[in-house]
Amino acid sequence: MRITRRTDYAIHLIADLSDNQNKPLGLRTLAEHHGVTYAFARTVQQGLLKAGIVATARGINGGIKLARSLQEITLLEVFEAAQDPLDKAFSSNDTSWCNCNENCVSEGAWQSTREVLGKHLSSIPLSSIIKKK
Repeated sequence: MRITRRTDYAIHLIADLSDNQNKPLGLRTLAEHHGVTYAFARTVQQGLLKAGIVATARGINGGIKLARSLQEITLLEVFEAAQDPLDKAFSSNDTSWCNCNENCVSEGAWQSTREVLGKHLSSIPLSSIIKKK
């Protein structure tokens, strides 16, 4: 499994937001702080917004903020918001190279991997990773 730059940045973005509870932060400022483009930051933010991890506020004091506490957000949620669902990350049903039918020999191994990894990642709240300053 590959952890993408988007997932890593999502964790850093959430850490910044947790340091500024209830105060929306500008996405452009956050992007500059981490040395990423605004377009990249916007893509990550959209995934987190869709997953209900962050919320947006419009206006002169607008920006993004956490929608839930770090205790309520799991590492699995961040992974799936920034990358793909585990079902897609661990599957041999990639039609570009796999010509198996529904009786694929290797799919059982990937199914058990998805279950173990999903259970593990969903048991890790971000509060155990991100330490408050």
